[in-house]
Amino acid sequence: SVVYQLPKWHFAVKKVTEAIAVTPTFADYYNITIAQKQKLEASIRQGLTSAMQAVTDYELLSHDTRRYKEILDYFVEASAEKGKDDHVLRSLFVDRVDAYTGEGFSLVTMAKRWPTIITDFIRMKTDWTDPEKVSPDKQIPEIMKGLEVSQAEATVLKTKNKLFMEWKLLIFPTIKDRYARLKTVADARKASIDEYRNWLKPYLSTFKSMKELNEDNLTYYARNPYIAAGFGQSQSFATMTLWCWKPFTPPEAGKPPAEVYPDKENIRSEFMIDPYDDFVRKWQKVIEYKYGMKFEEKDGRPTEIEDILLKALKSGPGHTEMGESAFRENPEMATYTLYYAFLDMYLELNLAKTPPPQGVELDNLVWSPIRAFYMSQNVLLLHLMELRARDQMLIHEINRLIGSKEIEEEHAREVDEMFKEKEKKKEKLREKVSSSLHSNYDRFSGPFSSRSKYFFKKGPYEPVFYERGSKMYSRAVGPAYGQVLEFIKSKMHVG
Repeated sequence: SVVYQLPKWHFAVKKVTEAIAVTPTFADYYNITIAQKQKLEASIRQGLTSAMQAVTDYELLSHDTRRYKEILDYFVEASAEKGKDDHVLRSLFVDRVDAYTGEGFSLVTMAKRWPTIITDFIRMKTDWTDPEKVSPDKQIPEIMKGLEVSQAEATVLKTKNKLFMEWKLLIFPTIKDRYARLKTVADARKASIDEYRNWLKPYLSTFKSMKELNEDNLTYYARNPYIAAGFGQSQSFATMTLWCWKPFTPPEAGKPPAEVYPDKENIRSEFMIDPYDDFVRKWQKVIEYKYGMKFEEKDGRPTEIEDILLKALKSGPGHTEMGESAFRENPEMATYTLYYAFLDMYLELNLAKTPPPQGVELDNLVWSPIRAFYMSQNVLLLHLMELRARDQMLIHEINRLIGSKEIEEEHAREVDEMFKEKEKKKEKLREKVSSSLHSNYDRFSGPFSSRSKYFFKKGPYEPVFYERGSKMYSRAVGPAYGQVLEFIKSKMHVG
């Protein structure tokens, strides 16, 4: 009821974390959750095995297809260059056909007697059929005179040339048919790889959402005093973290509203103050490091940050991803204010079932804690960036587990980056200069922070923080906090 009520009070609501814990003695709930998770894991394992087998089959088929495509290209080249002979096909015949005729019969073994016989065979013309015959125009002598070889070698070359012409005549239709069949099967197998991966994504997403509390803390069961399976109790826990916020404007009598001059090409210009400032850039690196990702940029512009801001402004009525049938969220950010009331809620649902015959079922919903903050829009942007980072981390983990196309493209880009060492060195130099500038600012605002307020203002937000924070901003957040708290109490029938 709280989650559905908050949007009516103009709060934006987001779920940040979720986890479960069920003791095996709670058979009913265990079979519904953990046992189903194990079945889901088996389905995922089977799907990954099928996907890996499809990749193996495709690689083998792709290899054979490339070999036949190579031979077809040789035939096409020989057909296109009618004025020249097919030297490449002759080399192919020597390496892959004639070489397997046996000792003393292949051109490779005959090279011991006639060292140039392979070269002579490649130089031959297709119409040379007589070892000693001279062409009618007396200009192009055939085998013996044209290649300046002995009659014995010329006779062998004549025989090999006839075999080559017969092989060339018979092999082309076979190569063409095999290539067509292998190409069809390879394309089908490649398509099945993508389908296997797409089928697995919903299973993995569901599996990831069923996170157990002891995955990150292996001693959770052993050290938690509220889990007492040894007393015969069947217990389960479900936890969730919610972030809820809405904009508010501190009351300032006589202060005119700020004017905004939006730029159609820059979403950040719609705000009174650009949310993407130096403070956000500094903590952006921390978020990227923590979640192993990087926010996209293009031509020096933070395109992904601007996308976050754009979606935050359009997350109102008519823009929900769940469709019109779902409840409509409130905009996550507003252009008319610089401050937001923010609630950080941690929920824990405890279920306990005592043993029969006098067994009873108990449930206990704990809000521990509900913390209220007031924050400027740049800090809220960091929270939205962290939500995006968590989503990207989950998507990346799923793609990495199934070996999706996105991961293949990522590795391909890594290979391309290997050839851009000069650009990397320049970027490192720029980062070094930038970090030195930040360190100079930190060095001034650190030891001399008590005196810095006499020289410059730390940021574009509230300049008189300590004097006005408790008297104006906290009082503005207090009613929102009290409204939510009283609603929870009324639902739980607590006085």
